[in-house]
Amino acid sequence: MSSIVPGPKKKLEEEITAARAGAKPLDPSTLNPSAPRPEQLTGLDDWPDSLRTAVEAEHARLTALETNRRKTADRAVPPLVDALDTLLTDITTALGKPSLFTKPAPTPADPGIANFLGIPTEALDVRGSRGDHRTALRTLKQLRTQLKDQATTPDHDRLTRLATFTIRLAVALEAAPNSITTLAPLALTRYTQALPDPQWNKTFPQKLATWKQALTS
Repeated sequence: MSSIVPGPKKKLEEEITAARAGAKPLDPSTLNPSAPRPEQLTGLDDWPDSLRTAVEAEHARLTALETNRRKTADRAVPPLVDALDTLLTDITTALGKPSLFTKPAPTPADPGIANFLGIPTEALDVRGSRGDHRTALRTLKQLRTQLKDQATTPDHDRLTRLATFTIRLAVALEAAPNSITTLAPLALTRYTQALPDPQWNKTFPQKLATWKQALTS
């Protein structure tokens, strides 16, 4: 007694039909054998939803770029931009509005988080002013404008720098919320001055490891 084994094309058609019926999700690598199977990030269950969403969106974009799937990477930009915009909103809210009548009270900065943000120790000795606070808020607004531009005309190298900076600042906010009013203006100034940042040249797994460490230390 013989049995008929469906060929690859027939099997693919059956899997697509099953996926449309909701019986079984279709793995993207089934349609494109050269596409890598999606890698699940681990250790993010306890992270805030907004931060986890941004990290996962950035991972999806970078994975597509690393496997020469430019169109897929471009399609990953809008959800990443939305996620980063949410993080910038959270950071802006945490900074609050500068007072017109009182000087901001100095907030002791966490030296470990300062180092995580690439801020040298000597910079922590300078007390911030209301002007610094206002400048930080303006810079955050400018970053959100830059993000909107990226959504329509993505520059992936520039977006990587912007995503790395935004996610790291959001991690700092989560790890040391009482230090953010001191550290955020310093970090934003360094970013606008395009000062060297070693994280820009690190791989995504290396960045993720430092983000996880900052949240657990």
